Amino acid sequence: MKFKKLYNYSVLVPILVLLLSLGILINGYFQTGEWFKRSIELKGGNLISFSPKTSIDVKALEKSLLEFGSSSVREIHGFSGYRILIETEPEINTSLVLNTLKEKGIEADDISIETIGPSLGESFWKQAQIGIILAFVFMGIIVFLIFRIFIPSLAVILAAVSDILCTLAFMQVFGITLSLAGLAALLMLIGYSIDTDILLTTRLLKSSTGKLEERLKNAFKTGLTMTGTTVAALSCLYISSISPVLSQIAAILLIGLVLDLINTWLQNAVILKWYCERKGL
Repeated sequence: MKFKKLYNYSVLVPILVLLLSLGILINGYFQTGEWFKRSIELKGGNLISFSPKTSIDVKALEKSLLEFGSSSVREIHGFSGYRILIETEPEINTSLVLNTLKEKGIEADDISIETIGPSLGESFWKQAQIGIILAFVFMGIIVFLIFRIFIPSLAVILAAVSDILCTLAFMQVFGITLSLAGLAALLMLIGYSIDTDILLTTRLLKSSTGKLEERLKNAFKTGLTMTGTTVAALSCLYISSISPVLSQIAAILLIGLVLDLINTWLQNAVILKWYCERKGL
């Protein structure tokens, strides 16, 4: 009995996580003027990547590049080798960055430079926003068509929205910038989120076998198995570091799936349980 009461109050956990995430996003907006960090693909800029012959102090290099403007330096370790990625503002001359590397005695091989104009980056960003909005709109329509009940449908959509907002916030905590690959990961996350929420809602509302607690328990086992296998596969992909793009997608999905466990089983499940008890289902 005490466990049932405690479980009903567990909805406070995802609420607190959501409030924390909103606080992180709002704080980022007041500090930088943007809700979250975007890569050069979505705002324009330069990307310099190279393979150094020796290990580099990333923080020291990033600090030395501040004289030219805002820059970020990342290192990647994986099967493909050790590489350094430097992202700079579009107005920064890449030759100045390369000269700084030479002055510091950094020997680099396989240097590649990519430049995206600000107008093109903003164009990508506008299209990306439209894509995310359309994904949510069509997702909401499909959910309402499937269940045709306001509260359960709203709970599914609320869980998906919470997953995206919380994931964006924790990306800032872990220093992951939003790129085109990140947007693809967020769209995939919407699918993963809706998948588990529809499983839960269908088991509780449309299944007539067993008591409510039994249906909830069975849904939890199935959902945890689905998420667990996905997390295992993504963990292998992230650890292997085959490519920066795949690593970023894996990292974002891992963050999102962990948050989805909270939003699905401590938020959506509690709302549906409360609804079923009121309706005598």
